[in-house]
Order: sequence, then C-alpha cells, then structure tokens
Amino acid sequence: MNTEWRYAWSKPAVTGNLKTYAQDFYVEEQLGFEPDGKGEFCFVFVEKEGVNTDFLAKRLAQIAGIAPNKVTYSGVKDRHACTRQWFCLHVLNQEPDLSTIQEAFREPESVRVIAQLRHSKKLRTGTHSANRFVIRLRDIQGDLDDLEGRLNLIKQAGVPNYYGPQRFGINGNNLHHGKDFVLKGRQSRRKLTKTESFWLSAIRSWCFNEALSDQVENGMWMRLCDGDIAQFQHKDEQFRVKEVSALMHLSVLRGGISPVLPMISEGWEAGTGAQREQVMKASLSDSTDLVDALIAFDLSRDSRLARLVPMNMAWELLNDSEGNTQLIVEFSLTKGCFATSILREMIDFTDKSAEKFHENIDRE
Repeated sequence: MNTEWRYAWSKPAVTGNLKTYAQDFYVEEQLGFEPDGKGEFCFVFVEKEGVNTDFLAKRLAQIAGIAPNKVTYSGVKDRHACTRQWFCLHVLNQEPDLSTIQEAFREPESVRVIAQLRHSKKLRTGTHSANRFVIRLRDIQGDLDDLEGRLNLIKQAGVPNYYGPQRFGINGNNLHHGKDFVLKGRQSRRKLTKTESFWLSAIRSWCFNEALSDQVENGMWMRLCDGDIAQFQHKDEQFRVKEVSALMHLSVLRGGISPVLPMISEGWEAGTGAQREQVMKASLSDSTDLVDALIAFDLSRDSRLARLVPMNMAWELLNDSEGNTQLIVEFSLTKGCFATSILREMIDFTDKSAEKFHENIDRE
C-alpha cells in the first residue's frame, strides 16, 4: 500500500538527523484546563523517556494497587522521546504514593512524577487540547537560506495534515494486517480488541492520506469550494460554506480557516461538498473494495482538517562545539496532529531512533 504522499512545498533538499538523543524530541501535553483539586480521580503529570505510554499506565496501576482499567490517559506519546503527559488514577479517597515509580524501570528508561492533583472528572481519550513540541535536529546539511524560507512558509501557510507514520506501525505492519482484517469483514458483534482497533484506524487514516495527497497535487487542500465543510484552524467549530466570500478567501490565505475531509464511514459524502466528494471518490477508486468493507464496520462520523498550521512556531539555527549546524524548532499542535507532518516539509530527516523501533512493544 502506498505511503509516499505528496509534498506541499516540494521534497526538502536540506538533510538532518532527528532523535539522535531522546531529549532531542520533547513533547508536553496541554490539557486546556486545570484540575479542580477535588474529586475521586488523581491526575498525575509524568515525564518519561524510553517508556511506552500504555506500559507506564500498567505500572502506575500496579504501584497504586488498582486494576489496570482504573488508569486512563488522553493521548499516546512517543517512547523514543522525552515526553510529559497526564494520567488519571481512579483511587476514590486514597492518595497513592508514587515516589518509587522509577524503581519499576531500568536504565535508560526514566520516569518521574512532576505533579499530582485531584479532579472531579475522569480523563478520557482525546481530552487534552494540544501538544507543545521542542525539537532539535542535528547535523544539518544543505542550503540554509532555503531552510529559512521553508520555515517561514510553514509558519504562515501550514502543511498537509497527514497522519504520521506512527499510525501505520513499524514497517507499515498496521496497514498490512489492517487490510486483511478489514477485507475479511466483521466476524461477530463482539468488541474489537485494541490491536484490531489499531488496524481499523490505520486503514481509515490511510484512506484520508490518499485523498489528501491528491488534493495537495491539485491545490484543493488549502482552498475552499462552495458546499465544503470548513473549520477554524485552532478550534473545533465547523460550518458549511454556502458561498466562498472574499473574507473567507482572506482567512484561508492567513491560515485561519481550512477545509475538512470526512473520514470514511456510512454517509461520509454528506461531510463535504459535491466537488470535493467527487475528487475523494476518484482518489479511492482503486480501493473501492477496501472502502466498502471499512464502511461495513459501522464507524462513527468524523472529519479532519486538510491543513495543519502550527501555533506559536519559532526556531533557531546554531552551531555545536564541533561546528555542525543544528536546528531547534518549537511549535504547538492541536490534539491528533503529528509533528512529523510539519518536519517532513522543512527537512529531509533521518530518524536516528529507527533501529530501536522493534523494541516498541509492551514488556509483560
């Protein structure tokens, strides 16, 4: 299955290394609200390196003496990075002692609790509002003026809002297994396993990326058409475009409004205008069996912005002690968006943690 999707601003010629060290990729989860200090849930803000989110949740449950299903989190964070995120422990009136959390891990894994607060509501998947990234790319080679131009272009105009390679698994395994799983059809009404849900999500995301890639080629990814569903870039608010006005064109140019693409589900065609619907059907015309099988899983209606414009983006080019050029770039993205979609448009990077991906499996 194709995973080589089109670039908005052409493939970068400048090269560099990503994740030479875990600390080179820092991401901090932003809830968008403050825990209220009361209630039956304990919110724990944790910094981790080298640790899988789900595995950490199980260890938190073990230390707190509660069942694994009593620990929740809003989003999955990269194992091969330095990440800060919130976990929620349903412990009623207890105050769990998590001071020994590091003892549950071995070097170079690192875990520490930064904050522990009560809250009256459970933390559910997708609750957080955004993620803040600080990324260091090392050994930059190539035309730095071109890189500077790309950085300014991305800050103003954004990039295609592709699902990142993390969604598709190591070596695309989620796609390969997902295609077989989806085409086989749902065998029973039982609840899907977590792995089956990953496969299903990967196929749905692949359909989105395929459609978006064609719209990058024809320019529709950052252009509104009559009948489209549009969304404000940093809000969840959507609206139907009856007629594209001059003010709407201006807002699109400034990165404030972008079209959305519907995710494949029963009746997905109602989630866009007639022109975009036809373009999407053409993009997926070679995969109609897969699309039809996906629809049969009775998925909920959903959509995703076609364009991703980073918030509060800033950067610095500097030289290290050996005279090599480094780029430090900082930005925030709304939940569900991938930093790699930003990075791929600015630099042709090599992920130095790639050789460790085979380890990215929960230890029992």
